[in-house]
Amino acid sequence: MLSPLQQGECLSVHSERTTHFMGTIHCHDDYELHLITGAAGAKRIVGDTVTTIGDAELVLITQSNLPHAWMRGRSTAEHSVLEVHFRPELFTGIADKSCFDGIRHMLELAASGLVFSSAMTARIRQDLLYLSATQDQLQQYTLFLNILNRLTEDTAAERIVGPGYVWDRNSQDSQSIATVKDYIFAHYNEEIYLKTLADLVGVEEQWLSARFKYKTGNTINDYINQVRLSHVARRLMNTEDPVATIANECGFPNLANFNRHFKRIKGTTPVAFRREYRTAKI
Repeated sequence: MLSPLQQGECLSVHSERTTHFMGTIHCHDDYELHLITGAAGAKRIVGDTVTTIGDAELVLITQSNLPHAWMRGRSTAEHSVLEVHFRPELFTGIADKSCFDGIRHMLELAASGLVFSSAMTARIRQDLLYLSATQDQLQQYTLFLNILNRLTEDTAAERIVGPGYVWDRNSQDSQSIATVKDYIFAHYNEEIYLKTLADLVGVEEQWLSARFKYKTGNTINDYINQVRLSHVARRLMNTEDPVATIANECGFPNLANFNRHFKRIKGTTPVAFRREYRTAKI
């Protein structure tokens, strides 16, 4: 998808009332802050997730490999959309300052997509509307920095895709953890043993387990399952292959075990997930 940012621009704000949804799943290199209101029942697709949204939601996406879209779902009413697209150059000169630490951390989290709490969305909505009505570029810039700073206060904000998402390879891990992740991405559909991973990077199994959990917030087994399920989700979205076939080819030879893991992480069954995605695209 082409960027709405023009040559030389670092910030673009667009708002509209519409009955239409963008419909096409897309990626772009810009960062995007997306506010949608009055669209309860619509579907949000980000990465390998499909979610029914409420009346209002605010999402921040900062990764060019994170496909996303909002689709009609059960929503038929006119709704409001406000999009802020911006580039990292917007923060040139301040990104390395300590006062920017909170915003920088939030942008790192948003590489997995970040959905803000309903309370924060309600509090910040008027500021975003004011931002969209402001024509002065310098005033827009200062207002937007203030909005980002306020969003860092939302301790209830949640990442949308898990750390095992198939495109999530850009985190600032140590070389050992990065090597282990690369091996998991390359061999997700095979049996993966802790000893194999530990030998790969020349460390003790116990050290690797503890370090991996510290760096990623997940056990190695959980991470492997999330990577596998991310591949499963993409195939459920994009193919007509039987669920059992997909599960087996993505590293889950035991169908009952697969169904249990899928429901625990995705919150629904594989069949329902595929149906939700297809319904959202209509």
